[in-house]
Amino acid sequence: MPQGILPYKYEEESTASGMTSLAGLPVYLDLASILNLGASISQHLHIKIQGWTDEQIVMTLILLNLAGGDFVDDLRLLEADEGFCKILQRIELKGLKRKGRREIERR
Repeated sequence: MPQGILPYKYEEESTASGMTSLAGLPVYLDLASILNLGASISQHLHIKIQGWTDEQIVMTLILLNLAGGDFVDDLRLLEADEGFCKILQRIELKGLKRKGRREIERR
């Protein structure tokens, strides 16, 4: 499939394993990237929760809403999908220098 802005590609798998109901969420991550939503969040919000950036908090809540979550406890829906978590991790680390990547990986 065509490559988007983010550093991953969609692949079709012919087997029944590895299916997820969260496969549509990366499209919204592409949209957020195009709109430069992360920079806007960082500029206008200053939530300051230990260990989390403002962008991580807001994007997590947006993705939770898109995934059909009704409560904050429904974050387990997102956390349970290993493939989606790997995509999120690659997006967070994109464009960061080594020091920044290591700081995020330690969290």
